[in-house]
Amino acid sequence: MRAFTGRLVACLAAVALASGAVGAGPRVSHAQATRASSAPADVKPTIILVSFDGWRWDYRDRVHLPHLESLISRGVRAEWMIPSYPSKTFPNHYTIVTGLYPGHHGIVANNIWDAATGRSFSLSNRPEVQSAMWWGGEPIWVTSRRAGQRSATMFWPGSEAPIGGEHAAYWQPFDEKMPGSERVARVLGWLDLPADQRPTFLTLYFEETDNAGHRDPLKPHVIEALQKSDAWLGELLDGLEQRGLTNVVNVVAVSDHGMAPTSRDRVVVLDDYISLDDVTVIDLNPTLGINPKPGKEEAVYRALRKAHPHLKVYRKRDTPKHWRYRDHPRIPAIVGVVDDGWQVLRRSAVAAMDAGRIPKESGQHGYDPKARSMRALFVAAGPAFREGVVVKPFENVSLYNVFAKILGVTPAKNDGDPKVVGKVLR
Repeated sequence: MRAFTGRLVACLAAVALASGAVGAGPRVSHAQATRASSAPADVKPTIILVSFDGWRWDYRDRVHLPHLESLISRGVRAEWMIPSYPSKTFPNHYTIVTGLYPGHHGIVANNIWDAATGRSFSLSNRPEVQSAMWWGGEPIWVTSRRAGQRSATMFWPGSEAPIGGEHAAYWQPFDEKMPGSERVARVLGWLDLPADQRPTFLTLYFEETDNAGHRDPLKPHVIEALQKSDAWLGELLDGLEQRGLTNVVNVVAVSDHGMAPTSRDRVVVLDDYISLDDVTVIDLNPTLGINPKPGKEEAVYRALRKAHPHLKVYRKRDTPKHWRYRDHPRIPAIVGVVDDGWQVLRRSAVAAMDAGRIPKESGQHGYDPKARSMRALFVAAGPAFREGVVVKPFENVSLYNVFAKILGVTPAKNDGDPKVVGKVLR
């Protein structure tokens, strides 16, 4: 990477903050990194939050992962972490940083329709992903910035939108082509900034395990993805070691959800039970979110309520209490989910499976958070965390309070259990 002088580093950071543009932050050479880190005493309480998308809680039983095990050996882990409903990527990543359930912060699925505006949200719709309209609550990078601290997000759902008029000081729009090693280097570069520009909360995101798990979580390619992800974690830990920050910076490794194997033999075909002309399908597989056309709600609900023994369907007001999924206006009128390992699909998708155009075996997530396969990862180490401790499972909604406590900032109103702070912190 290019080496910049200290004056140019400060100038670039100031320009990024003042302009409100993407605050990628300056690139820092190894030599400059060594000089900048010679006195780690000026480092304030700092968190690096690392997400391994789709990493099942029990993946570490399948292969030796030396760097994750190293983190575990000097820190705290949960037996597993409980995701929020629906156990999908955007809802859960945003829950982790806001302390709100998806049914409260508004990212109620990966695909959403907003009746008030007539707008639709999906992961591939970049203008909507970058619109603050969708993102309720207050992510920790906004909380910390309002307290006078800086944050840096190397990819995180919600970080591309000016939530409450705020971005993190440094942030990156998602680019799946950016190699994992380059992502790590960018995070370490942010830590090399002068004290008055250095972030105290940083995120790092890897999608490798999710991509592999969707192909099939039981196949050998998942092992390769785990090893690759562990190697990137190792690069981060090595970088902290080289800077004298191993016992200064807190590293939190999490996943948003697990992954369940599926097959052609476990499919509920939606249009076997209702006419798709009678509904708008907003979200599908393994969750179901539909809005019936006017006058069709009762008939559609009755047709689906007992349609299949592996499909659970509810009116919005009757969804399970542990989902906390009744209040937000973006939640569809009829909500459903299939049992763990099942899928709910249109007939056209099943035909594509039978024709060999899409795989008959794959991996899915989104199921009830109580499902064993949806259990997620939580491991943390650093000066704030307990050492050599395994704690009972807890909900991911409680992590926001943990972050706020470490950073010394006042948390926004949230749904988290404050007792989790005492369970994982010193």
